[in-house]
Amino acid sequence: MKAASSSNPKYGQSGHVNYPYVVLIGHVGTGKSTLIEKLTDAKNRSGDGHRSVTRSSEPFWTFDGSMVICDTPGTNPEADKFQHNVNVAAALNFHPISRLLIVVKADTRMANPLDRIREFATDLLELPDGIIGTLVTHMDTVSWNEGEFKDMVQNELGIDCVLFSKKNSHRKILLDDILATCTETMNLRVDHDNFLKLFKIGKSERKIILQTRREVQRFRDIKDQFDEARKAFQGKDEIDLVFEFQAWMENQVIVAQKKLANENNFTFYGHKAEAEAGYVANMTNQMRLVLYDLRLEAAKYQSEHGAGDARRCPHCNEVWIKVEGCDGDTTCGDRPSISIDVRNASFSELGTFSFSWQNITESFKLAINKLPSRKIVHKKFASKIGCGNTINWSRLPKVNIPPELAQVVKPVRMDEVPILSKDVPGASKWHAAVDHALDNAVAHMKLNKRPA
Repeated sequence: MKAASSSNPKYGQSGHVNYPYVVLIGHVGTGKSTLIEKLTDAKNRSGDGHRSVTRSSEPFWTFDGSMVICDTPGTNPEADKFQHNVNVAAALNFHPISRLLIVVKADTRMANPLDRIREFATDLLELPDGIIGTLVTHMDTVSWNEGEFKDMVQNELGIDCVLFSKKNSHRKILLDDILATCTETMNLRVDHDNFLKLFKIGKSERKIILQTRREVQRFRDIKDQFDEARKAFQGKDEIDLVFEFQAWMENQVIVAQKKLANENNFTFYGHKAEAEAGYVANMTNQMRLVLYDLRLEAAKYQSEHGAGDARRCPHCNEVWIKVEGCDGDTTCGDRPSISIDVRNASFSELGTFSFSWQNITESFKLAINKLPSRKIVHKKFASKIGCGNTINWSRLPKVNIPPELAQVVKPVRMDEVPILSKDVPGASKWHAAVDHALDNAVAHMKLNKRPA
């Protein structure tokens, strides 16, 4: 995700807004439009529960003018899948967001709405943790306990914001419940870089799916063989090897993207463009899981704290791993004194390696060759990252699964791995089409007059 403002601040940065903005997402028939009717003066928005009446994202002032709430098309609509996703993304781009509520319908089996929440929450991993919540409708149709369900959502999914609604819920009470969760705002922006991370599109053609499976399996096989081969290296060489292999594997993702596109004649243009981009995204997202494991391993070399001691700045939401210094006050953005902070001062040479995936007697093998070492010049960091506010490391909230990890020379983030690289022939056409569609969808979102 990226920030959306003229100054283009960092993703997830809190920003001042003049009203809370809440977006509702969910399957068709969960009651999103009914909630809109209850909380605003909008009429005739709810449908029959099978087909989405809402065709585009529409923001509305609540009945008392205290909040803007946005209705989005239900997922799995009969309409065009790409345009549906664009409309939902436009809702995220429309205004700095206070809360994204996953709307699910209560069911006799408590596990069913929990699974629906899990489905959406898994797809929304790219969003900041604190922005996502859930609202369970039709609670008057079930007998299970709200507190028990809330505990399940918090314990299994890590979502603390859990709200409930009944048919006869008073709209002022429901509105107050939602407003109470709007404690901060974030400037989010969906564009061609992250659109395919959040939205699944594409059809299922057997040939392409089989090739995707082969490419992903090849990627995993390389990682498995590396895990065995690295046992032959020790100390400094092993550290250098891990970081260089990580960089090589990132490039292999782009190699696989090009191969999939070339062998299936993808042009990323015309009526097949969305499906072609979806195939590449599906393959890349599976490879990113393997890369994430590599990032975790590399982070273990960063310091004695390892990857488990990542913490988030409460001012700008930047995630940091401490590699030197104490647990007291510091400044968000203070970087290690030398660029290869993971190593001691005696590491003045960096071992370099080459990797290749070779076909040997009808079986593939990862070949690793050690090249001459190169000298490292220790330089202080010049680029500015972080908000500059004073923070106390011991009091910062911990991040259990860090979405971004520091590398030897520069901060490394999972979003550095492109879902569809610009180096893939024709990809630039897709990038331009997505950005144009998103801008057009936002331009068509009109907010009604604020109630006096």
